[in-house]
Amino acid sequence: GSYHVECRDRHGVLKWYEEFPNLVVAVGKELMLNTLLSGTSYTTVGPFLGLTKVSLTPAATDTMTTLVTTNAAEFINYTVGGSAVRGTASFTSATSTGTTPSNVTTKSASAITYTITGAGGTVGGCFLVTGSGAVSTQSSTAGTLYSAGAFSTAKVTTSGDTVSVRSEE
Repeated sequence: GSYHVECRDRHGVLKWYEEFPNLVVAVGKELMLNTLLSGTSYTTVGPFLGLTKVSLTPAATDTMTTLVTTNAAEFINYTVGGSAVRGTASFTSATSTGTTPSNVTTKSASAITYTITGAGGTVGGCFLVTGSGAVSTQSSTAGTLYSAGAFSTAKVTTSGDTVSVRSEE
């Protein structure tokens, strides 16, 4: 999948835009396979989309604990809809481009707008957390890290900027 991110200043002027791939990590793949292919009912919580404050190199072994605690990587100087929470990703129905072996099936989420608060800071990328126990609370390690991606270079934000993120899986 990929993340599509744009930042606008308080006057609505585009400061930067970047599109970059995300890596579906091992625990995210396990969640997908264990729920989709298990043949039993399941409950999905989230998914919640958060921002990172450093440009990480996503690894298949990443978890919410390594992202938030070990790497201290979650960027939290923002609000979504006036609350200091991770954004809730709302995905459309999946679509496919064809039926050949090279077909691509995708699922897109509506853009989530993050209003930068406080001193702003450097944003390094995005992540998606879902699964049992997932919460929108910033800095929480609960839930299953599904995917993470990093900008080619970290981006600077200031208070009043808006960062709009759309995820495509």
